[in-house]
Amino acid sequence: MDTRSRVRLALALLLVAAPLWGPPLDVTGTDYVYRTAEIETDGGEIGLDQPGFWAGPTDQIACLSALATADQDTGCYLESRLRHGDVRVDYPGIEAFNGEPATPRPRYVVFGTHGAVYERTLTYDHADESFVYGLDRVDPETALDDVAADPEGAPSAVREALDTGEARRNEPLDRIDGGRIYSHEGEYVLVYEDRVSGLLTAKPLTERVFEVVAVLVGALLLFRVGRDTAGGS
Repeated sequence: MDTRSRVRLALALLLVAAPLWGPPLDVTGTDYVYRTAEIETDGGEIGLDQPGFWAGPTDQIACLSALATADQDTGCYLESRLRHGDVRVDYPGIEAFNGEPATPRPRYVVFGTHGAVYERTLTYDHADESFVYGLDRVDPETALDDVAADPEGAPSAVREALDTGEARRNEPLDRIDGGRIYSHEGEYVLVYEDRVSGLLTAKPLTERVFEVVAVLVGALLLFRVGRDTAGGS
């Protein structure tokens, strides 16, 4: 077989195998990359050093974000004043309240990615007939132990990210786009989502058509290479 025939054969095999190597290249659509960042506790505060993390796990710890809280959540911006004292709220129409008011969720708050951990408090002052909102500083280890999820029941992408530092998927995971805290090998680790756009917009039907065309062209080339080789021999 001459050099030209070898090149045609290699190209034919490459085209025929397009359904195998095409999807892994993933040049279309959006990749959902899940990365990790260790949460450190030092001096009674939380520290999260990760330049790529911009969101915040609002269902576990509120206001944990590298963005200005005013841009991310006005509640964080307003609530930051509670570090300096409680706030009383007169709720219209309620002159008496029995029982214990439900503390707003999430239970804990950290303003930014470095700082003290606070626990939200809410009580009812019967004398003043008002609700009292406040923040109590708590030990970061206690808060993290309370909110950290168990990776045992987490999606495979999360477990892969915890083991290797990164995982990549074609579809997003539920409830993790803002980040989620897990307890892993004696440490507290944040798993967060980073979206990476492909070179082209995702068009599954078009991709399948191209794969079929590639296989047909490859098969035709194989036929011609076989015919030419047989004829030459």
